[in-house]
Amino acid sequence: MNDPRPRHSALGIAALVVSLVALVLFAVTAHVAHLPRHAGMHEMPVAVLVMLFVCLGVTVVGLLLGIGSALQHQRRRVTGVLALGLSITLLWAQVSLGSWVHQQWQDAHPSVGGS
Repeated sequence: MNDPRPRHSALGIAALVVSLVALVLFAVTAHVAHLPRHAGMHEMPVAVLVMLFVCLGVTVVGLLLGIGSALQHQRRRVTGVLALGLSITLLWAQVSLGSWVHQQWQDAHPSVGGS
């Protein structure tokens, strides 16, 4: 008689949790990248690069889980769609942060080549 409402997707919930973990990792990475000891970029900030790549991997996992949850039938997909949006935004932010670090490195170490 009463058709039960579909349950939330477990993949969607997992994707949202993983995306939130990636958001925290990105916040920590951005904070470390903007510390005064990295301002001069006299040496390669290895910790920033490692953290950025770990954050990138976690974000990709969240993105894939979000895609999987969005493709599930007969489940609520709200959490998966939220995770997808957050993961895509985080990917864009991570590329921006990586580009900023690269630009800071280029400014601190101008090329000496003739061309």
